[in-house]
Amino acid sequence: MRRFFLYLGITLLLLCIVEAGVLRSEFEKWTNAKGTDYAPAPPKYKMLRYAKKVMDAPENRKMSCFACTFLVDGVQALIAQNSTDNEIAQFLVNMCDVLEVEQPHVCKNIIYAFKDEVVFVLERSVFTPNEICGAFITNCGHSDKPLTHMWNITIPGGKPPIRPWPKIQDNKPTFKVLHLSDIHIDHQYKVGTEAYCQLDSALGTYAMCCRDYSQDRQGNPTNFKNKPIYVPAGPWGMPYLCDLPYQTFESAIKHISKTFKDLDYIIITGDFEAHDSWDYTEDLTRENMNNMTNVFLEYFPNVPVYVSIGNHEGVPQDAMAPHTMPEYDKRGPQWLYKIMSDMWAHWIPKEALDTVQYRASYAVYPKPGLKLISLNTIYCSEFNFYLYVNEVDPDATLEWLIEELVDSEKKGELVHIISHIPPGDNYCLKGWSWNFFEIVKRFENTIAQMFYGHTHYDQFMVYYDMEDPKRRPFHFNWISPSLTTYDFLNPAFRIYEVDGGYEGATYTVKNAKTYFANVTEANMKNKEPEWVLSYDTQEHYQMADFSPQSWSDLSDKLWSNTTLFRDYIRLYYRNHYNNECYTDYKCRYTFLCDIKKGRSYDESFCDHLTR
Repeated sequence: MRRFFLYLGITLLLLCIVEAGVLRSEFEKWTNAKGTDYAPAPPKYKMLRYAKKVMDAPENRKMSCFACTFLVDGVQALIAQNSTDNEIAQFLVNMCDVLEVEQPHVCKNIIYAFKDEVVFVLERSVFTPNEICGAFITNCGHSDKPLTHMWNITIPGGKPPIRPWPKIQDNKPTFKVLHLSDIHIDHQYKVGTEAYCQLDSALGTYAMCCRDYSQDRQGNPTNFKNKPIYVPAGPWGMPYLCDLPYQTFESAIKHISKTFKDLDYIIITGDFEAHDSWDYTEDLTRENMNNMTNVFLEYFPNVPVYVSIGNHEGVPQDAMAPHTMPEYDKRGPQWLYKIMSDMWAHWIPKEALDTVQYRASYAVYPKPGLKLISLNTIYCSEFNFYLYVNEVDPDATLEWLIEELVDSEKKGELVHIISHIPPGDNYCLKGWSWNFFEIVKRFENTIAQMFYGHTHYDQFMVYYDMEDPKRRPFHFNWISPSLTTYDFLNPAFRIYEVDGGYEGATYTVKNAKTYFANVTEANMKNKEPEWVLSYDTQEHYQMADFSPQSWSDLSDKLWSNTTLFRDYIRLYYRNHYNNECYTDYKCRYTFLCDIKKGRSYDESFCDHLTR
């Protein structure tokens, strides 16, 4: 229990350092680089990750190490004084309240939401209290860094000769696929509440706005301080740190069902729940999943829906222990996998449900000769703390993936992979990401396309063969924009036209069209959102095809052509940003490196991005 409070104290320390000024100038650069009309603070989980990065910067390490060890020593002193766990917890809650790190209700609940998981992990992981600082700050004590721990998996040899990216023949059949991601419905969204609640916080880091914090979920009054409303929440959602109102979700689904009557199937790459992780419960998740299933069955009664699990489906968030975890029967996510199994049973065959119940992954055949694999990438999440006990291939998921790919390679099938977390994102632990990269490289002839979400942004990611002198691009990820408005975005979805349904089909995407709704305009007109075409990918970027080489060429153009880069950023956010990032080398580098970084924690792909 005490180790948990040390960990939590360091989390608060990161925010304290921001307030003290160590990171303030860095965050101002971040905000100015984004160039928004609203000057928003970055989302909380990104802020913490960025804070860890800046704390470990060479020029900040000495002060960061001093502050970290000082806090650890202070909490240990409280323990030495025989303070009870509740007393220490209340101390941290009070600190959170005084610093206005979060709303009072959130300060209280977040500390207890992750308590059992973090305590359990710290008691069994490599950490001791004196090693916690060393895990995140270089040369500040000794500790393994769990985020970059490496391990290997056996990948079979016998790779067939590399085939060129397939050419789609003219006048051949195609089919349509709807891609939804990061829906994040907020059933507590309340019209008229503060949408710009960052202004109410000294740190500007409130996790969610557009909510009534004057009472808790049970309707009990809180010690929330009433303040003037700067930006009232409109009925159709807000491009602030607000999740999607249910009626906007239903509006999107209703529009899609009426407009696109020729959909062959739907893919959803995770995250149905709102971002209020401090209030997650198993019952609430079950209720929301059942409701979501009924909506799709109502509006798309004859259209298969293939889902991949998201990190916000976990309770606590990201908490999905593998079977090797001690006390798995108590701590494992079987309750969640049962919900997913029940939900997905409407669209996938019974033989696939066993793997759903075991690892929340499965394989189906939506078209002859095409295997669709739904992969649970929460087994690589840096916030899935259970993995820090044993990161090696949780529930043998990558081993299972290899078996599926070997089987398809032998049969001459092509494969689509749908999943939540893009493996090149640093949210994905390094060991898992690097092994997945090698799997994609080994089976590049078999894997036709990969579809992801999680980031909320409209982007893509290229895989490069670093053993090739010319850095051959050999694959890429489609990353869909989110349906939620969270992160100061407008809601969006994507429709793919896929070559397929005939002998010799490539099962690659022929074209992709992205649609969005301007919720600010809908609120002003007090009318249902108008879902319009944002852009036609092939036409907008003038791409001859969607081969890895074409995506790599586009990324190079984004680096050299500032006008094109600014347009990419506009679509990336699907909002009216006055972005000046093109004048800032570091900012542009971050965006472009995210495109070229197919493995997490590896910027060697970006070393040619020079001034």
